[in-house]
Amino acid sequence: MNESRTDRPQTIFADFGEPPQLDPVIRHETTDYGWRGLTLDGEILEVRSKNGHKATLPEGNIIVALNGKAIGQRKLTNDPSIDIDDYLLQFNRVVALYRENQIEAALQAANAAIAIAPTLRARFNRAMLLLAAGDWRTGFEQYEKCEDFAPFMRPQVRAALDAGMRPWRGENINGKRILLLHAHGFGDSIMCLRYVPMLEAMGAIVSLDLPRELDGLLDDYMPSGEPVDYFCPLLHLLGRLYVSPDACLSGPYLDVDPERVAEWRERLGSSSSSRKRIGIAWSIGKPSIGDYPREIDVEELLAHLDPEAEIYSVQAQLPRPSARTGRTRTFGFENFGDCAALMLCLDEIISVDTAAVHLAGAIGHPNVKLLLSHWHSWRWRKKWYENVTLCKQTSPGDWASALAQVSP
Repeated sequence: MNESRTDRPQTIFADFGEPPQLDPVIRHETTDYGWRGLTLDGEILEVRSKNGHKATLPEGNIIVALNGKAIGQRKLTNDPSIDIDDYLLQFNRVVALYRENQIEAALQAANAAIAIAPTLRARFNRAMLLLAAGDWRTGFEQYEKCEDFAPFMRPQVRAALDAGMRPWRGENINGKRILLLHAHGFGDSIMCLRYVPMLEAMGAIVSLDLPRELDGLLDDYMPSGEPVDYFCPLLHLLGRLYVSPDACLSGPYLDVDPERVAEWRERLGSSSSSRKRIGIAWSIGKPSIGDYPREIDVEELLAHLDPEAEIYSVQAQLPRPSARTGRTRTFGFENFGDCAALMLCLDEIISVDTAAVHLAGAIGHPNVKLLLSHWHSWRWRKKWYENVTLCKQTSPGDWASALAQVSP
């Protein structure tokens, strides 16, 4: 969910050089401290006075600079029908209502914000709400349109377009070569690898462009080097294949190398038959601004678990130095295939909403618990995996209520 905030670059010059064209300012107004403007992509520019000199509106284009270096220019236009305060009121209501899980009210506020100013960020928020409401067809259609533009276009998509590849928009792919891109989160890609067989059933010749972290999951689909007819981000298969939220359950669809599993069993060593082995993931690698809560204090999690159990980290990333992991054994995994092999040596997986839970679901681990915050991703409005039990907070920030749904 995008929150309203100002552009990070605050130094603005007029008529300087020819940096890249950014989205225009569609409404501007003077303020007590200088002036402010609303851009088409939804950023709020706030230009403040310095050294006693009042910042005034330039004419024509404005140059946006960061650390004294021009990074782009914006055309200065002014639509008097746009009220910036009214837009911000509705925009911020969207975020607040969504966090309270008031989806229908948030959608109304999103439509009101777009009626005032159809900015890219306002339209992106509405797409997220449509997905949360279960209208995946419209939601993905609008989500994909937002990703056609900066700042939402993924770098992998930009690189594919620059290489002359064509995005797949649902054309007949019988006999066509399609390259699937890892362009979103690791969990998103793992979640959508289940649709590779569906594309093959449609006659497509599928290859995957995956980072090394995802090695060992579907190695039979390495790019051949031959020209492809289309490309598609893995996450967007949900929209292109018109997947319904009521039809997203599936059994295991990723195999784990049995030799790797045997190696991990040997590495862990023997354990008393009465001691349970539990894998845990308590945080995500790269938290983002406006993201739903996806981190539980590891000490709170450990305090809930059987004190006699053996605890293993199944996080892709090593814990931060400040995290007191106590009796948790941690490993530097070679890739997700390595982590999957460890998971199959464990009795139970308990994870926050991170790639680990998607991995456990995809390999069919028989005992997986997902700790969900009160406000959480649209992905979990429906179950993605038959083998994953959803344990949701009953009120914001109350991880104890989610843990109460996990047997100690």
